[in-house]
Amino acid sequence: MTGLYKQSNARRRQFVQLLTELDEYWIEVLGNKLFHDLNYYDLFTQMWLRINSSEDDTFRKSELYKLMPHISQRTAIKYIQTAIDHGLLIECMDPHDQRSRQITMSVDLKRKIELFLDHSISMLQEASWQAG
Repeated sequence: MTGLYKQSNARRRQFVQLLTELDEYWIEVLGNKLFHDLNYYDLFTQMWLRINSSEDDTFRKSELYKLMPHISQRTAIKYIQTAIDHGLLIECMDPHDQRSRQITMSVDLKRKIELFLDHSISMLQEASWQAG
């Protein structure tokens, strides 16, 4: 094995360890292994992105299904309901359409996502520094 190959493998191992640590922190910050799923990661981070780039912090359920593109709508419905049942998402009546429901991210979930993002940024910066 050449020195360059060994160095590449060392960086790959470092990256896998970083991903594992981020994954463990995701579970820790959310406080429930039930949400240890990339579909919840997609849902929560995409909601956070939209909330932080617009004035509107509410979603229609049908909008949320699109934030989990790797599962069926039927499965997405179950995921969203589970998040509502655990208080991570909040469901309320749409004031403009009584037949429709609006979903928003709980203050606690928003705080947890921001903790996760800040921790992830910190870990990536540290890994970048170590690799340089």
